[in-house]
Amino acid sequence: MPRAYDPRPAATRLAAVQAVYELIMMDSPVDDVLASFAAERWKTADEDVNAEMARPKPELLKELVGGTASRKSEIDEALKPAMLKSRGFEDMESVMQAILRTATYELLARRNVPAKTVIGAYTSVADAFFDEDSQQLKLIAGILNAVARNLRADEFTHTGETA
Repeated sequence: MPRAYDPRPAATRLAAVQAVYELIMMDSPVDDVLASFAAERWKTADEDVNAEMARPKPELLKELVGGTASRKSEIDEALKPAMLKSRGFEDMESVMQAILRTATYELLARRNVPAKTVIGAYTSVADAFFDEDSQQLKLIAGILNAVARNLRADEFTHTGETA
């Protein structure tokens, strides 16, 4: 019997991107941002089955936000090879930075989650902020694909090939 859909991982990723965005914009301590999320957001979301309104998983949220903040330099280095030469990471919109940093953290730290799952999840998060056919959405998907191929090349090699 297939497992029932659990909207909480998607809600957690969305909340993590929002929290990382807040860290970028307000330069607030991680613990303060996480406390704000726990106290002020998703108070009535437990019964809601909507993926974007479901209550985030607290431990995963803490891991994603805290890990993204603590490994910012490593994340930014991992993003550099995938960036367009004409457009630096710091020139991107803050919400794009938050999406890319959070996704890259997950690619670096959560090897139990397949790279293609991470790419799809954060492309869906980006869809909450940008129009479906927007250049931002395409750019995010392309950058995440390149980062994933650099960090997890083994997941993109074809099996069964002989030399």
